[in-house]
Amino acid sequence: MPILTTDDLDISYSDDGPATGTPVLLIHGWPDDASTWDGVRPALHAAGLRTIVPSLRGSGATRFRGDAPRTGNSAILAMDAIALMDGLGIDRFMVAGHDWGSNTAEALAVGWPDRVERLAMLATPPRLGGMPTPPFEQAQRQWYHWFMATGRGAQAVRDDRRGFAHLHWVNWAPRGWFDEDTFNRVARSFANPDWVDVTLHSYRARWDEAAPDPRSAWLEQKVRETKALSLPTLYFQGARDGVNPPTAASAVPGKFAGPFGFVQLANVGHFPQREAPAIVAQLLVRLFNGDPQTLAFDSERMMSMEKLKPWMAGLAVAGAVAATAFGAARARNAPNRLSLVARFDRQVTGVAITADGRRFVNFPRWTDDAPISVAEVLADGSIRPYPDAEWNSWRNERANELSVSDHFVCVQSIVADGQGHLWVLDPGAPGNEKILEGAPKLVRIDLATNRVSKVIPVPGDVALQGTYLNDIRFSPDGRTGYITDSGTRGAIIVVDLETGQSHRALDGHVSTQVDKTVTVTVDGKPLVRPDGRQPAFSADGIALSLDGETLYYQALTGKTLYSIATGKLRPAVAESERAAAVRTVATTHVADGLWMSKRGTLYLTSPADNAITRLVGDRVEPVLNDSRLRWPDTFSEGPDGRLYVTASHIQDTNWFNPAASPSIRTELFVFSPKTD
Repeated sequence: MPILTTDDLDISYSDDGPATGTPVLLIHGWPDDASTWDGVRPALHAAGLRTIVPSLRGSGATRFRGDAPRTGNSAILAMDAIALMDGLGIDRFMVAGHDWGSNTAEALAVGWPDRVERLAMLATPPRLGGMPTPPFEQAQRQWYHWFMATGRGAQAVRDDRRGFAHLHWVNWAPRGWFDEDTFNRVARSFANPDWVDVTLHSYRARWDEAAPDPRSAWLEQKVRETKALSLPTLYFQGARDGVNPPTAASAVPGKFAGPFGFVQLANVGHFPQREAPAIVAQLLVRLFNGDPQTLAFDSERMMSMEKLKPWMAGLAVAGAVAATAFGAARARNAPNRLSLVARFDRQVTGVAITADGRRFVNFPRWTDDAPISVAEVLADGSIRPYPDAEWNSWRNERANELSVSDHFVCVQSIVADGQGHLWVLDPGAPGNEKILEGAPKLVRIDLATNRVSKVIPVPGDVALQGTYLNDIRFSPDGRTGYITDSGTRGAIIVVDLETGQSHRALDGHVSTQVDKTVTVTVDGKPLVRPDGRQPAFSADGIALSLDGETLYYQALTGKTLYSIATGKLRPAVAESERAAAVRTVATTHVADGLWMSKRGTLYLTSPADNAITRLVGDRVEPVLNDSRLRWPDTFSEGPDGRLYVTASHIQDTNWFNPAASPSIRTELFVFSPKTD
């Protein structure tokens, strides 16, 4: 089992299933271990889901580091889970938890609502709104809670942890539900040196007989203050649960305001995932891959095993579980899911993915003096200067010391040309302001040798003062580059990549200019600088048809997508002829980046909506919307067809938010686009 090290723990975990699948965190309960999900995981994997299953603190091979307190309240377990997911680079995920894991999953949903997408709770009710003293009948079932609060009880658990746990396995589910070999295998996890201390603290803390881990007090308080959750949730109740029977779960439906399902399983006790793994797995697949609006199975939000039978038949194909079929349906009909690839401490704009899957990003020198302009993103999410530190050594404060012709000055875009090169587009205008003479250029890097193989200056009669070279696309034969000028006077700049000659096309044409009727809005209000100025960016997004014969482009401060035949952009063509060749493709929205996929679908970013759209005929339709996607900027496509997109957070910079730091945190995401 792999180990992930956090500040407090060496966490033992498994990470299985499709590497690109939607992540599902599975959290075990007490007295149990991570193997509790072994009967469930195969069906989840077959449905295209990736499962992450940790051993909780005090259990199995997970170990404390140093003198970290041996605490076990549900909020600190949730913080452990977040540390694990952070360490794995997983931002958004589904979660299912049993027993302790149920309340840990609940705390995750309360503390990180932007990260937990759907929730399954098994056998233990939520603690939302606080935990009142239970009725006497329920307190009797929970005798062990009170037993462990005493000194003698605690010592008895220390003296015979295995016998203590075994008694609960016997009492909490129908007799004969487990075999002793299974229990003996699980009981090895209880040999963890901290199992007893974590257990005692967990039960004492929930009844205020011990304080929660101080670092988690904020989350414990937030759970108490939260009355209901609105994310899609499925609650599993064993009809013969010996510790939390159906009567103890009567208030559960009232804790959820969104799509919700309550599943009561006949002849099942406290361990549904062990006692009825096939049924639990099928229900989890429906929760994680299906339409959340179908969770309320009937008016009473109840499903017995008898009611379940015809519903389960709908999941079967020729008698087999249709987990894979559900995964395929989800891929066709459900929204695309956005996964975090890397976070950066500075503003990112461009991204380029090579044919062999290497990932590159760039950081423009806009609001801070970025220490790296072009970087390769390594497997662990860290970055290194590319192609080397020297090309990245130019700084604002050293502007008079270093040559602008052989250093990156203010890189706006990077694009892999499919010919074995990474091209770097440098507008040479730090702060998106004055062009430094001789700085605008195209830099070609040989990906095989990681060395600069060509530099093409963009001369002053092409990169005019006020020009901002924004993005570039390459003809299929690799001989021509097309650049958008999003500056004061928009244009398409055409570059002969062999001779280095360049010229301006559609210079000042209405299709390349700011649309003065458009107001850029974000977060539901106009985006303006403190002095009242609105964003005014001319031709920005650019894409090329797969055959290279049609160029698509749009002003960022605009709402119209235009196209032109690339043959009309040759230097010998008269400007009047070019203007006549411009075509209106669609009325769109404020868009920054464009991308023509390998399947011939044109994608657009929508900063106003934190969204991605795609062109369908003469209109655009939504692909995904995600609150994390603050100012989706630039696309690139991986060899597997997934689309990478940067979130450049332009609205969060000190251009528009004077209180912001010059350096802001940004992200690189990836998603699998629709294929229909």
